[in-house]
Amino acid sequence: MDSNLLDSLLDLEEQFYHEGYQLGVADGAEAGYTEGSVFAVEKGFEKFVEMGRLYGKALVWAQRLADSKQDETSQVTPEVTQPDTLSLDPSICKEMPKIPAHSARLARNLATLLELVDPASLDMSNTEDAVNDVDERLKGAAVKAKLIQRAMGESEESLSAQSNARDVSKPGDGTGSIEDISSLNIRH
Repeated sequence: MDSNLLDSLLDLEEQFYHEGYQLGVADGAEAGYTEGSVFAVEKGFEKFVEMGRLYGKALVWAQRLADSKQDETSQVTPEVTQPDTLSLDPSICKEMPKIPAHSARLARNLATLLELVDPASLDMSNTEDAVNDVDERLKGAAVKAKLIQRAMGESEESLSAQSNARDVSKPGDGTGSIEDISSLNIRH
């Protein structure tokens, strides 16, 4: 009987190990699913924010292009509105610098960009094909946006990069951060 009691004590460690392992697997599966879902939402949000930013830029460029065409012909043409576009006050675009030179290539690139980032045509289902389509369209739209920016003579920095550059304090700016050595007094 003593050997039976000791055997059960020796097996106790193995029993607790297996019980803890099973609990860890169950908790890990639940936590992994939750963390994966949060990660998916964050990445999806980042992609669609960038799509929206490019769509907004494309709408402004399209309005500026339409204004430059009107200025070239000196005729007022009736506005053509798309049902899926946001209302944009054209007077804002008239205050922006004019497009340097109108070209057919610029108009084609802009039309392609508008097709790529059109929110009505984006598939928002959670399938592998839909995710790959959005990724490909985002990459293509980014390339088209760079081409259009170069053709218009605009800076290639994104608005988010410009705002982040202003928010980050630089070393030596007197803020007292650990990297800031300008606020230290030199002792001799």
